[in-house]
Amino acid sequence: MGSIMSASTQAPSAARTALLTVGVLLASAAVLGAVSMAVAPAVAKLVAPTVIATVLFILFSILLWARLCGSIFGELGFIYLAWAVVYTAIPGFGLAAGTADQSGPLALLLPDVEELTTHLWRHVLFIGSVAIGYLMARGRAPLPMRLSLPDQNHSSDVMVTLLLGLIVVCIASLLLLSAPVTNYHEHYIRYDHLSWPVRKFVSVCVRLNIGFYSILLVLLFLNYERYRRLIPLVLIALCVHETTYSLGSRILSLMILLQAAFLYHLLVRRVSLLRAAVFCILLGAVFTAVEFIREAQGDLGAVQDRVADEGVKTAGEFGAVFLTGFHLYAERAQGSIPPTEWPMFFNDFVSLVTFGDFTRWNPMEWYARNYFPDALVAPMTLSPIADSAIWGGELDLLFRGLVNGAFFAVIVRCFLRWRARWWSLVIYAFCHATAIITLKYSVFYHLTPLIKTLLPALLVFALIRWISRTEPRPRDARVEES
Repeated sequence: MGSIMSASTQAPSAARTALLTVGVLLASAAVLGAVSMAVAPAVAKLVAPTVIATVLFILFSILLWARLCGSIFGELGFIYLAWAVVYTAIPGFGLAAGTADQSGPLALLLPDVEELTTHLWRHVLFIGSVAIGYLMARGRAPLPMRLSLPDQNHSSDVMVTLLLGLIVVCIASLLLLSAPVTNYHEHYIRYDHLSWPVRKFVSVCVRLNIGFYSILLVLLFLNYERYRRLIPLVLIALCVHETTYSLGSRILSLMILLQAAFLYHLLVRRVSLLRAAVFCILLGAVFTAVEFIREAQGDLGAVQDRVADEGVKTAGEFGAVFLTGFHLYAERAQGSIPPTEWPMFFNDFVSLVTFGDFTRWNPMEWYARNYFPDALVAPMTLSPIADSAIWGGELDLLFRGLVNGAFFAVIVRCFLRWRARWWSLVIYAFCHATAIITLKYSVFYHLTPLIKTLLPALLVFALIRWISRTEPRPRDARVEES
């Protein structure tokens, strides 16, 4: 796998690919055999789908590497399936080892081993179908080994300063208009006291800010040598602000760090498997600590007591995809799925033309209305797996996975087509960093942020560049591939 990540430009032979594939299959069979002999049958049942999910991901990586003959870290399908395995393996192994959080909502469902195992196999079905859809639609053109879009007019100092100024204005506006907030849940209703027009202004500031983050990061990494000392300061400042402003939400900080990692890989130096693994482990540890601190309302003493009582556990976040999917499939098995309206099936497209406060056909809000009617905000996200429980069951999940994989492959192909354009890099880096959100929301999640968040920010930025007349001409961009 190390060689897959660092990736030579020479095509691996069919014999080498076949040898790797056979080796992985034999190793997985040995692991499953050893597990079945070493642990109780109930535990072995829970471990099996988790191991198979991991094996599917490894086989997908081998096939993708063999086809593209290049680094696959920047592949949207690779990062997405890596997240899918994480959100399967952690609850899967946690249930098998008895370390999963069973004092929360999962305990209320009173599941048995057979039900838990069956749902883990649904995760395997989803991972496999996404892999197939991606490989079918991806094509053979690899991502550039190194992408270079030189700014021939040397306008970056001006544009970086302007972007930082715009971000500061947006942040100041959001802080000034906010109601007092004392906990994580109140963060999501901090602007409800405002009139409708002012709330729309706030929404514009939030969206533009996120878009400006993405553009700023691309601009900094395009001129990495010039800004290599500024980049860490910007990353720390943005992550600290987003985490403290939201009183513990991690998603925007994660998005910022993942974009930075991707841009470093594509524009500066390729990321090895070892570095990626260390980065992910550190990230998981930090974000788990943030979750504990958030749940303890910032009381570090309470965090220490919890760790002393319960030991060190992974963040409950990693069970989010499993929990809602399991719950809705249990409801489906009992014929208890609450009534739905057909437009809810098309919410990803409906939300393109509606305001954010229109929640009637939002599956996540539907879930909250039916199961957590007293919650201030929707307490849980759904996922493509949970969505399939609402509609067509496992067959729906199969097609949903195939479409998901093909959709991500199309995004990669579009990026390759316009890879010499700075805006294309902004869009692809954003999609790469937010692939994890698709896993937690829906197959076509990216449509709304691309249209409502990135497009306005890109238009504003393009307008500023045009006014400043320091815009580098896209046709002068140069792509270096090795």
